[in-house]
Amino acid sequence: MDGNQQVLPLTFAVVDEETYPSWRWFLQQLSRHVIRGRRGMCLISDRHGKLIKAVREGPDFVSPHGVHRYCLRHVCSNFNSTIKNVVLKDLCWQAGSEYQLRKFNRIMDEKRSRMSKRLHN
Repeated sequence: MDGNQQVLPLTFAVVDEETYPSWRWFLQQLSRHVIRGRRGMCLISDRHGKLIKAVREGPDFVSPHGVHRYCLRHVCSNFNSTIKNVVLKDLCWQAGSEYQLRKFNRIMDEKRSRMSKRLHN
């Protein structure tokens, strides 16, 4: 994150399409030119299946070297595409943005309650 608490993109690539080989190539270039053996790097991405496969097969974003996390905006968007409820999408965002476990659990309890009511109506 930068000084304004915003995610700082380190690199990008223009490719023909999002395929397993293009993601492997991208991650290899990222490793070679940016990571360069450093540990503790975090890759934040959407849940594209080919990317997930490429990440799992490379060493840089698998513990203990680094971590791979999903972008909260994409998680909430996918959640909304499936559930189609703006209130629940907002609760998803609130839960994902929360730093305190107590508050996170409260939001998740509310989300579970609303989803349960939705399923039973």
